[in-house]
This record gives sequence, structure tokens and C-alpha cells, in this order.
Amino acid sequence: MKLNISYPANGTQKLVEIEDERKLRGFMEKRMGAEVEGDGVGPEFKGYVFKITGGNDKQGFPMKQGIMHPTRVRLLLGAGHSCYRPRRTGERKRKSVRGCIVAMDLAVLALSVIKQGDEEIPGVTDKVLPKRLGPKRATKIRKFFGLGKDDDVRKFVIRREVQPKGEGKKSYTKAPRIQRLVTPQRLQHKRHRMALKRRQAESSKDAANEYASILAKRVNEEKAKKTELRKRRASSMRK
Repeated sequence: MKLNISYPANGTQKLVEIEDERKLRGFMEKRMGAEVEGDGVGPEFKGYVFKITGGNDKQGFPMKQGIMHPTRVRLLLGAGHSCYRPRRTGERKRKSVRGCIVAMDLAVLALSVIKQGDEEIPGVTDKVLPKRLGPKRATKIRKFFGLGKDDDVRKFVIRREVQPKGEGKKSYTKAPRIQRLVTPQRLQHKRHRMALKRRQAESSKDAANEYASILAKRVNEEKAKKTELRKRRASSMRK
């Protein structure tokens, strides 16, 4: 079985092949999300604590969280389910997935380092991969650089250099479009929307008052007609 060990703090991962099945006994019968100590895997993993994040069986079917079974099952999956991406709106499909309980039929077991041990794992904990992309949302950019409300967020966007294919072409930089950025134009649009809402509310209120006055007038006219008709009938009966 192969162990895909990742270290999210550094953005690194490494594939380690374990041939001795006895070293994997600590992972057997454990579920996805369980934390396992790495002392039994080997002396180089002493003190490490791993979290089981997933895996694939020997035919390539992925493990799915919540399926309490150590083998493969067929489920009807739809939008929002893991291990399935619908191509059309409302589409559902019956797909084969692997249960979330670890067994020896797995080819690859994905692990994440929760606690670092005594020694460094070469290629995982001894190097740091720089983040390719920076934060995109305005509040997260402020938090990342420790900015205040008065600072201009647009000056602190992390740009990345792009090298175009082909000889003689100059490299250029790209920056993401800042999300949830409050600008004077956005505030103007908001004021315009609020003014439209107020106008619509006032017009609907005036229309409702006008309708109520017309309705009351019609009701009074009907009452007057009925009373006049009663008087006429009463006078004709007296004669």
C-alpha cells in the first residue's frame, strides 16, 4: 500500500510505499477523519500524528465519507455529493464508491500531518512551497497584511508573473479581481437602489391610499342608493 502524506502548513506532499503489511495495522478498521499515531509505520515517523483524509482502492474508486463499509458500494449520487459532478441540472447517477473504513484492498491511503514528530520527513516537513496565489477577498487581504479600513487594498494585491510561450515574448504580471471591494461607485449604486426602493414604497403607499379612498366613496354611494330605494318603497306603500 502507498501512503500519500501531505503537510498543509508547508503545502507539500510525498508518496511513500509501505511493503510490510504489519506496519499498516494501526490504520486498519479506522474511518476517514480518524487520527492515527505514526510510531507503528516506522522509526522515521516517531511522534507524528496523521489524519486519514481519503484513499483509493486498487481499481481507482475513491473513498466516500459516511459510507460505513470496508468494501465498494453503488450509490445514487446527485448535485452536492462528493465523488460525483453532475453535467446537467437535476442529473443523478448511480456510481461505485469505496466505503470510509480502511482495509487492505486500498492501493493509496491519503494522510495529513496533524502533529510533527522528532525527525523531519524529507520532502514534506523540511521544505516550504511558496503560495502561488494570494488572498482575493478585500477583508482577507486586510487581514493578511494587517491593514486598516483607511488603507487602499488595491495597492497590496499579490501579483504573479506569467511567462508566455514562445521565444522573444515579454513576461507580464496578473492580479486577481478583488472581491467585496467597497468603492465610491458601489456606494453610489447602493444609494441608487435604496432610493428606488423608497420611491416604489411611496408610490405603492399612495396607490393604496387612493384605492382605499375610491373604495370608500363607492361603498358610500352604494349605501346612499340603497337607503334612497328603501325610502321610495316605503313612500309608495303608504299611498
